[in-house]
Amino acid sequence: MASEPVTPGARPALWRPLAGAAGTATVLALTAIALDTTSLPLFRVLAALSALLLFGSYWIAAPWFVARSETWHRVITFVPMTAYVTAVGLVVAAALSFLPDDPVTAGSALLMIWIFHIGGGIREPTSFAYERLRGRLTWAAALQVAAMCCGTVGAVCLIRTLPIPGRYAPAVFAACLSVVIGLVVSSKKVFERVRKLATQLDDRAENLERCLTRLSRGAAADRDQLRNAAEDAWDDLHRTLRNKVETGFHLYGTFVLPPARLATLESLVMEAIANPGALAYREAIARLIVIRAACASKIDTVA
Repeated sequence: MASEPVTPGARPALWRPLAGAAGTATVLALTAIALDTTSLPLFRVLAALSALLLFGSYWIAAPWFVARSETWHRVITFVPMTAYVTAVGLVVAAALSFLPDDPVTAGSALLMIWIFHIGGGIREPTSFAYERLRGRLTWAAALQVAAMCCGTVGAVCLIRTLPIPGRYAPAVFAACLSVVIGLVVSSKKVFERVRKLATQLDDRAENLERCLTRLSRGAAADRDQLRNAAEDAWDDLHRTLRNKVETGFHLYGTFVLPPARLATLESLVMEAIANPGALAYREAIARLIVIRAACASKIDTVA
């Protein structure tokens, strides 16, 4: 399978990213000044200047980044996710530092991490969707469980600070214990879901791969029957690919393949079914092999 193309051409000069970084640093300095000022006209001028500088920095630096190699692009497009994980780790460390003296602040910060995560957060980049599938099956579940842990610990911290009479202390403790047990059970279900999903993806991708191969090599008299089998196999795989990795809610969670890549795969498979043995067949088979390879380490037929 061919990797996602990187725009060819002459490499732009190194001054472009340096100028972009200088512009961004200037924007940060102007933002700090704008937030500190009490003059509304000055704030507006600084805000407008910051916006123009930010746009100009992007316009200057973008050609240099576009001309980078595939490895560079994979690193660059993963920077937001790395920054998100780092920021979450820093917030968790800061929240824990408030314990046990200030459980309200700690609990509120941890709950905000959970709310931000389920509200969208920073999602997996859509570029290099097949190459990143193996990691997506791991990190999506890990981040989901981490957010659930933050929300649970935050809720327990806040519950423990409520002005509840002493006679209800055993009930409060039992409630907190139930929440923690629920977290353990829910976390286990998230990882089980990923293993089940990977197992079904591998099984259905392999089935489609075999059906396309039989169709391309089969006798002309059997083409209609083999086409029907390949279409049924694709329907099964397509339904599985539309699931979210870590959650059963279609409006929330991490995609197996982003919608644009899924549509492209569907077009390839349909063309491979219509024209057995053509270039689309080989490309579709290559993508199915990558999907199966990504799922190989998580196959669990008894999950």
